[in-house]
Amino acid sequence: MLFLGLLLAAISAAMMTVATLRLSQVNEGHYLPMTIGTFEVRSPWKVTTLRVGAQAVAVASAWIVAGAVWDLTTAPAALVLPAAALILPIAVPVLVITAQHNRLLKTSGI
Repeated sequence: MLFLGLLLAAISAAMMTVATLRLSQVNEGHYLPMTIGTFEVRSPWKVTTLRVGAQAVAVASAWIVAGAVWDLTTAPAALVLPAAALILPIAVPVLVITAQHNRLLKTSGI
């Protein structure tokens, strides 16, 4: 079951990567908020659906990973693996793509 959970986390990361790349293309020439904020150009419905779907798959993967490591005798692994399966597939693609997108713009967005 652990393999299935990690596979779902990878699928979630791929979905979030595709959605964030599309959002970056739609907002070409505008700054993307790094964590919280509004986009200059509204996210298309398909992109929003893909982002929400990626988050749902990440939640499912974290649930499966948590069930797989529940009986581990090492408490840190039982806490860290589900949290990583939930946070990393969503946060890493968004932060990397947003940083790359904003870095290509000429002036500061502040």
